Amino acid sequence: MSNYEYNILPEYSPLYPKLPYEYKDYQKVSVYCRGDVKKLKQFLPKEFELISDIFEVFILQNNEIEGLDVYSEGGVVIPCAYKGISGACVAFEYVNTDDSLCAGREIWGYPKKLAEVQFECNEHMVKGSVQRKGKKVIDIVFERDDQEIVIPNLSPRLQVKRMPHPEHDGTDINKIIKNELQNAVLKKQVYGKAQLIMEQSAADPLYQLGVKEILGAMYIEGAFTLTYGKVIDEITK
Repeated sequence: MSNYEYNILPEYSPLYPKLPYEYKDYQKVSVYCRGDVKKLKQFLPKEFELISDIFEVFILQNNEIEGLDVYSEGGVVIPCAYKGISGACVAFEYVNTDDSLCAGREIWGYPKKLAEVQFECNEHMVKGSVQRKGKKVIDIVFERDDQEIVIPNLSPRLQVKRMPHPEHDGTDINKIIKNELQNAVLKKQVYGKAQLIMEQSAADPLYQLGVKEILGAMYIEGAFTLTYGKVIDEITK
């Protein structure tokens, strides 16, 4: 029996291997913003309750992964709750490889899209961007200033794994997934300030989030293991 176990299509040449995936070295820059409550609610799945007006915009570069091709990503994370379970939902997510795209969508329900992701880092500054369909939907410039900020709780991830029905309008799969990183290691953490620009795009309306204030930013380096999540509910309606 191969490592793929025939549960990932195509069976003779699966797009991605089975779990777990070992993220051995990554760099990430995060900007923490206060947003418009109405817009934040709009961009959450309808099943979730917004629990904070502070959200995260991030760009992440993976340098070494065991299980997937090395890729970079960016996105938006919004604190939320579902039936008393508090965490956060990745409301927008962009990656630059097809195996990370499909594994994320098919296994856990992350709303990943393909995009161009850029990440540059030196001892003074970090720059990152996500560009899709000719629009730079995330553009971050980070500078160190050592001013600590209070980070909202963004774990576990709460996602909706929703798939269209093949026979009619409606859903075939509609589950609430809880997912937590395992064996997380923080190698480096630097507080800072950041400039954040989100270009107007009809296809990716992150600019509508309504950033009222940038509270601060953080650069980190670390490692973690990504493995199976838990189905905490199945929506039958």
